[in-house]
Amino acid sequence: MVKRAVLVGCNYPGTRNQLSGCVNDVTNMRKVLTDIYGFDKKNILFMVDTDPTSIRPTGRNITKQLGDAIKASKAGDILYFHFSGHGGQIPAESGFPEDDGEDECIYPTDLNPMTDDSFRILLSKLDPGVIFTFVSDSCHSGGLLDSAELQVGVGEKDEVGPETESTRAAVAMTTSQKTLNAKELPVSSLIEHLSEVSGHEVNVGTIRVTLYELFKADASPTVKVFVKNMTSPLEEGIPEEEWGKSYNEVGISALKELKKVWDDETINNDEYFHSARTVDGPLHFSGFANAKPAGETLPPSTAILVSGCESDQTSADVPSASGAFGALSNAVETVVRKYKGKVTNKKLVNEVRALMVQEDLDQRPCLYCTDDKVNVNFVTGVNYQDAGNSRNAHLSKVSRFLEE
Repeated sequence: MVKRAVLVGCNYPGTRNQLSGCVNDVTNMRKVLTDIYGFDKKNILFMVDTDPTSIRPTGRNITKQLGDAIKASKAGDILYFHFSGHGGQIPAESGFPEDDGEDECIYPTDLNPMTDDSFRILLSKLDPGVIFTFVSDSCHSGGLLDSAELQVGVGEKDEVGPETESTRAAVAMTTSQKTLNAKELPVSSLIEHLSEVSGHEVNVGTIRVTLYELFKADASPTVKVFVKNMTSPLEEGIPEEEWGKSYNEVGISALKELKKVWDDETINNDEYFHSARTVDGPLHFSGFANAKPAGETLPPSTAILVSGCESDQTSADVPSASGAFGALSNAVETVVRKYKGKVTNKKLVNEVRALMVQEDLDQRPCLYCTDDKVNVNFVTGVNYQDAGNSRNAHLSKVSRFLEE
């Protein structure tokens, strides 16, 4: 059995979106994994954006390194992925009335978003016998593994996970007095960043088009599918004056931006749009935000996800005299050390939620996994109840043998 980990901390130094505690989070988690869970340092990939000797945690690099760890992991191995940084939601942009969702994502240091499509394609290659745990200390990360079942916490449609212990009453009685940085990248901040980097104005309607312009082959599958769909009217030669029959102003905005590229004689369209045209995998090819592929989602048993907060909350980057930290990461470390690593997923997340109340933080992490993983040990996947039953059965056999 091999224990592997990919730890990603994004502080976004020197930007308007800078955080302070994310690198500390994964630094501390690396120590937890080695000290408590027995991980070998050589099997822990450490990616931060404050150390020039580290692999830079860009969208491309995270995808490659996590993908390599997934491919290397075999049945019986343990794979742990921890992300601390900004999360967000990208609004619908196709211009169709039925496209009214939002794409949840995490933001690597280059703000090249990783969505549920990114993780669905990565994890489709995971050996089903690997124990995979994903802790996302960011906002809007509950939907990143689209087939995982909510067990602890409150979901987007106000459904309550069956293993949730109540903390909601305590929330109503507390008001945070802490100075916190939210680990949410607002759409306005993303637009501002993309406008600066691309050198042209960006708005809702041209976010995905600009992400494709900047990252092309390294853009998320979500962005590629969107661009593939939105170039159809250009491929078909539909006149601009007829776009309004099918698209609203947002969709027309995307089409106009794509048409600039399409009509630019200095750009080879076959090369420029190659990554969008050839995108493949377990995806929904409508290009609609948050659309899931029918029958091609990940098996629910693929992973255990601990998300930073509920859908109507923000995860916090908390300043302190000893160094800033992410509220979720710090609470996970606290509970793990309290039990010396022997704590189930359910107990961990419920105790983390209770700690948030004690610390006067309006943030309630959630647990997503199948029923059979609720009461197994965090990270290791060991079922201590089964282990205890096996040990008792063994002792009973020994006792009967001695009596004979």
